[in-house]
Amino acid sequence: MSMNQPTHQVAVDRREETVVTQQPGYAATEQVTRDVAAERRQALFQVTRIVWSFLVLLEVLLGLRFVLKLIAANPDSGFAAFMYGITGLFIAPFAGLIGTPTSGGTILEVTTLIAMAIYALIFWGIVSVIRIVADRPIARTVTRSVREQLSGTGAERTTRTTRSG
Repeated sequence: MSMNQPTHQVAVDRREETVVTQQPGYAATEQVTRDVAAERRQALFQVTRIVWSFLVLLEVLLGLRFVLKLIAANPDSGFAAFMYGITGLFIAPFAGLIGTPTSGGTILEVTTLIAMAIYALIFWGIVSVIRIVADRPIARTVTRSVREQLSGTGAERTTRTTRSG
Protein backbone atom coordinates (compact mmCIF):
# COMPACT_ATOMS: atom_id res chain seq x y z
CA MET A 1 0.00 0.00 0.00
CA SER A 2 1.40 3.34 -0.99
CA MET A 3 0.36 6.61 0.59
CA ASN A 4 1.48 10.08 -0.48
CA GLN A 5 1.54 12.68 2.24
CA PRO A 6 2.25 16.15 0.83
CA THR A 7 3.96 18.52 3.16
CA HIS A 8 2.79 22.11 2.77
CA GLN A 9 5.44 24.67 3.53
CA VAL A 10 5.06 28.42 3.60
CA ALA A 11 6.89 29.95 0.63
CA VAL A 12 10.13 31.53 1.79
CA ASP A 13 9.40 34.66 -0.23
CA ARG A 14 6.03 35.41 1.31
CA ARG A 15 5.31 35.68 5.01
CA GLU A 16 1.81 36.09 6.33
CA GLU A 17 0.80 37.02 9.82
CA THR A 18 -2.69 37.37 11.23
CA VAL A 19 -3.21 39.42 14.36
CA VAL A 20 -6.57 39.20 16.13
CA THR A 21 -7.43 41.77 18.77
CA GLN A 22 -10.46 41.06 20.91
CA GLN A 23 -11.93 43.18 23.64
CA PRO A 24 -15.45 43.21 25.03
CA GLY A 25 -17.67 44.56 22.27
CA TYR A 26 -14.75 44.93 19.83
CA ALA A 27 -12.91 42.54 17.54
CA ALA A 28 -10.36 43.38 14.89
CA THR A 29 -8.44 41.13 12.54
CA GLU A 30 -5.38 42.34 10.72
CA GLN A 31 -3.61 40.23 8.15
CA VAL A 32 -0.13 41.34 7.20
CA THR A 33 1.51 39.86 4.12
CA ARG A 34 5.20 40.56 3.68
CA ASP A 35 6.55 39.80 0.24
CA VAL A 36 10.25 39.24 0.86
CA ALA A 37 10.98 38.69 -2.84
CA ALA A 38 9.40 42.04 -3.73
CA GLU A 39 11.45 43.76 -1.02
CA ARG A 40 14.61 42.16 -2.41
CA ARG A 41 13.71 43.23 -5.96
CA GLN A 42 13.04 46.75 -4.73
CA ALA A 43 16.46 46.92 -3.03
CA LEU A 44 18.08 45.56 -6.19
CA PHE A 45 16.24 48.19 -8.22
CA GLN A 46 17.55 50.94 -5.91
CA VAL A 47 21.15 49.70 -6.22
CA THR A 48 20.93 49.56 -10.01
CA ARG A 49 19.39 53.06 -10.07
CA ILE A 50 22.35 54.38 -8.08
CA VAL A 51 24.84 52.70 -10.44
CA TRP A 52 23.04 54.08 -13.52
CA SER A 53 22.93 57.55 -11.90
CA PHE A 54 26.71 57.50 -11.49
CA LEU A 55 27.06 56.54 -15.14
CA VAL A 56 24.76 59.35 -16.26
CA LEU A 57 26.74 61.86 -14.20
CA LEU A 58 30.02 60.59 -15.67
CA GLU A 59 28.64 60.66 -19.22
CA VAL A 60 27.38 64.24 -18.78
CA LEU A 61 30.76 65.38 -17.47
CA LEU A 62 32.61 63.66 -20.31
CA GLY A 63 30.11 65.06 -22.82
CA LEU A 64 30.72 68.58 -21.50
CA ARG A 65 34.46 68.03 -21.80
CA PHE A 66 34.03 66.89 -25.41
CA VAL A 67 31.92 69.95 -26.27
CA LEU A 68 34.31 72.36 -24.52
CA LYS A 69 37.25 70.94 -26.47
CA LEU A 70 35.23 70.99 -29.68
CA ILE A 71 34.27 74.66 -29.35
CA ALA A 72 37.80 75.62 -28.31
CA ALA A 73 36.81 76.88 -24.86
CA ASN A 74 39.49 78.86 -23.03
CA PRO A 75 41.27 76.27 -20.83
CA ASP A 76 42.26 79.04 -18.41
CA SER A 77 38.64 79.93 -17.56
CA GLY A 78 37.41 78.62 -14.22
CA PHE A 79 34.67 76.39 -15.57
CA ALA A 80 36.78 74.81 -18.31
CA ALA A 81 39.70 74.24 -15.93
CA PHE A 82 37.30 72.67 -13.42
CA MET A 83 35.77 70.37 -16.05
CA TYR A 84 39.15 69.34 -17.46
CA GLY A 85 40.43 68.66 -13.94
CA ILE A 86 37.48 66.44 -12.96
CA THR A 87 37.30 64.52 -16.23
CA GLY A 88 41.06 64.22 -16.67
CA LEU A 89 41.11 61.31 -14.22
CA PHE A 90 38.56 59.39 -16.30
CA ILE A 91 40.21 60.19 -19.63
CA ALA A 92 43.74 59.28 -18.44
CA PRO A 93 43.51 55.55 -19.26
CA PHE A 94 42.65 56.44 -22.86
CA ALA A 95 45.27 59.16 -23.38
CA GLY A 96 47.37 58.51 -26.45
CA LEU A 97 45.09 55.74 -27.68
CA ILE A 98 44.56 57.48 -31.01
CA GLY A 99 45.54 60.79 -32.52
CA THR A 100 43.53 63.91 -31.72
CA PRO A 101 42.61 65.94 -34.82
CA THR A 102 42.81 69.71 -34.38
CA SER A 103 41.76 72.59 -36.57
CA GLY A 104 42.74 76.02 -35.29
CA GLY A 105 41.72 75.96 -31.63
CA THR A 106 39.06 73.27 -32.12
CA ILE A 107 40.00 69.83 -30.83
CA LEU A 108 38.08 66.70 -31.80
CA GLU A 109 38.91 64.57 -28.76
CA VAL A 110 37.86 61.12 -29.98
CA THR A 111 39.38 59.51 -26.90
CA THR A 112 36.61 61.14 -24.85
CA LEU A 113 33.99 59.46 -27.04
CA ILE A 114 35.79 56.14 -26.69
CA ALA A 115 35.95 56.61 -22.90
CA MET A 116 32.21 57.32 -22.81
CA ALA A 117 31.47 54.10 -24.71
CA ILE A 118 33.84 52.00 -22.58
CA TYR A 119 32.44 53.37 -19.29
CA ALA A 120 28.89 52.67 -20.49
CA LEU A 121 29.89 49.06 -21.21
CA ILE A 122 31.62 48.71 -17.83
CA PHE A 123 28.61 50.04 -15.93
CA TRP A 124 26.26 47.83 -17.94
CA GLY A 125 28.43 44.84 -16.99
CA ILE A 126 28.39 45.85 -13.31
CA VAL A 127 24.59 46.10 -13.30
CA SER A 128 24.31 42.74 -15.08
CA VAL A 129 26.54 41.05 -12.51
CA ILE A 130 24.58 42.62 -9.64
CA ARG A 131 21.33 41.32 -11.12
CA ILE A 132 22.73 37.83 -11.66
CA VAL A 133 24.15 37.59 -8.15
CA ALA A 134 21.31 39.19 -6.22
CA ASP A 135 18.17 38.17 -8.10
CA ARG A 136 16.32 35.05 -7.07
CA PRO A 137 13.29 34.79 -9.33
CA ILE A 138 12.11 31.51 -7.79
CA ALA A 139 12.64 30.65 -4.16
CA ARG A 140 10.38 27.68 -3.64
CA THR A 141 11.01 24.40 -1.91
CA VAL A 142 8.80 21.37 -2.49
CA THR A 143 9.07 18.45 -0.11
CA ARG A 144 7.41 15.16 -0.96
CA SER A 145 7.16 12.28 1.50
CA VAL A 146 6.20 8.77 0.44
CA ARG A 147 5.35 6.10 3.00
CA GLU A 148 5.16 2.53 1.69
CA GLN A 149 3.89 -0.52 3.48
CA LEU A 150 6.09 -3.40 2.31
CA SER A 151 3.95 -6.42 1.51
CA GLY A 152 4.48 -9.57 3.50
CA THR A 153 6.96 -8.15 6.01
CA GLY A 154 4.79 -5.56 7.69
CA ALA A 155 7.66 -3.07 7.55
CA GLU A 156 7.33 0.53 6.39
CA ARG A 157 9.63 2.52 4.19
CA THR A 158 9.48 6.33 4.15
CA THR A 159 11.09 8.37 1.39
CA ARG A 160 11.43 12.12 1.63
CA THR A 161 12.40 14.22 -1.42
CA THR A 162 13.18 17.92 -1.26
CA ARG A 163 13.51 19.95 -4.42
CA SER A 164 14.37 23.62 -4.69
CA GLY A 165 13.62 25.55 -7.78
